[in-house]
Amino acid sequence: MDKLSPLVDGLLNDISEITSMVNNVNTRKADSAFGEYEILLYGQPTVKENIGNFTIDISANSFFQTNTIQGEKLYEQIVNTARLSGEEVVYDLYCGIGSISLYLAPHAKKVYGFEIIRSSLEDAEKNAEKNGVSNVWFFKANLDTYFKKGQLPKRVPKPNVVIVDPPRAGMHPHLTHYLPKLKADKIVYVSCNPTTQARDSRILTENGYTIRRSILVDMFPHTPHIEVVTLFEK
Repeated sequence: MDKLSPLVDGLLNDISEITSMVNNVNTRKADSAFGEYEILLYGQPTVKENIGNFTIDISANSFFQTNTIQGEKLYEQIVNTARLSGEEVVYDLYCGIGSISLYLAPHAKKVYGFEIIRSSLEDAEKNAEKNGVSNVWFFKANLDTYFKKGQLPKRVPKPNVVIVDPPRAGMHPHLTHYLPKLKADKIVYVSCNPTTQARDSRILTENGYTIRRSILVDMFPHTPHIEVVTLFEK
């Protein structure tokens, strides 16, 4: 900590907007964004973002959209695409800190989020409680194998709608092939990589789903990157 003090002081002096500073420590030689532990160097262990009607707490190792203005528009497109009546059971796969789950909760009967990163799940649970949302539940799950192994808790009903928002690599083949077996009426696939979404879409359409619409959201202006929200229906 003492060795980092000059760096911390220099950054705080140069960048007045800094609210938190965390040292993410990984003692092994590996290409990993997630360290073994964290040291809080300055401020609070989480940062806050306001998106829509919700206030979101975000830990250092948790994922959140970097462009919050466009992030809000993205979530609105997800809600509009899902077209919920208030009676649906919704699965939010790769739910992260629960921001999509919270956005969907007022429009659904029940929302179940699934995520592998523990810090994100802890944030999701805290965010639901903080925002007074009582119809969402979160589960730790490695989605590469979770449904394939039949690990779905007995108290969780089958979904009417599934939201998937995987990383750039897209869905694992196990999940892509198992997803149609959930027999959801709708799948809303949110992707930051149209190439892997196209690959996964082929498997979904071969298993009884039809693409009804795709919406593009420009999350990163002046770059080639785009976010795609695609609706699949039975």
